Amino acid sequence: MKLFKKIKYNNGLREIYFCGIKVFSYHKRIVLRKCDNDILKFIGIQKCKDLKNLVLGSSHGRDGFIPEKFDFNLSNSSLDMYRIWNLYSWVVKHNGKNLKNIIIFWSVFHAGLQLEKTREFKRCIPYKALFGIDYACDFKIDDRFALNQINQWLRDIRCPREFRGKSRYDIKHDEMAEELAYKHVKNTKRNNNQIQYLQNIADLARKKKQKVYVVLPPYRSDYLKCLPDKKEIYFELYDFLDKNRDVKLLDFQFDKDFKDSDFDSPDHCNENGGKKLTKKIKQSIHK
Repeated sequence: MKLFKKIKYNNGLREIYFCGIKVFSYHKRIVLRKCDNDILKFIGIQKCKDLKNLVLGSSHGRDGFIPEKFDFNLSNSSLDMYRIWNLYSWVVKHNGKNLKNIIIFWSVFHAGLQLEKTREFKRCIPYKALFGIDYACDFKIDDRFALNQINQWLRDIRCPREFRGKSRYDIKHDEMAEELAYKHVKNTKRNNNQIQYLQNIADLARKKKQKVYVVLPPYRSDYLKCLPDKKEIYFELYDFLDKNRDVKLLDFQFDKDFKDSDFDSPDHCNENGGKKLTKKIKQSIHK
């Protein structure tokens, strides 16, 4: 009988099938790995004095920008534009007095990525617990235990005063470039209307007299070769930029100054690559 049994696990909802017929479904209690880095960033962004440059994005932003004085890097693994927008509005409210520049790392998958609909859906939970960011869609999970876990960890963690969100560069990415590019392009084609959140950021930044920069980060040569034409994967972004001329694009995707030795995976800078990209971004802003 096991040959005819199938379990689907989507958004925390387990569905049990026998011979193709759904028998029943239930919500699994979600248990998290300890999310120290999420908590450190939550504590650090509140304590960060003289915050002028806020960096937001997925892991490409996390590894691609090394924050110094006046910066804070709030990027993190697999963040979608919905959470990036909500993080920005949260910072504006809680620590935005001196904020001048908003630096958004736009990844290949961002136009269509909705975190709740991926295998990494658990990453939504810390942002609900820490920043009060509710789920973006009807999300059938039992998150009560996980939320309590995070609140307990929050009480136990101490954040260094000088912490500004720098990547630990301790995450190993070993996917093949072709498989990774295929997965990212597949995500960007999903009809999830994520560009609306970039528009929200641009609108709020105008009201606050802040400047928005969108960064297309560099990638390793084997990953770049697997990507379609930029007009295909970034058409929504280009349309947005055409309508929002005050938002500046910083395009480093094919920057020849970056060598394969500047990456620790097909699409993530190592620390040396992060230093190089940070310098280039700051030079562009200062111009």
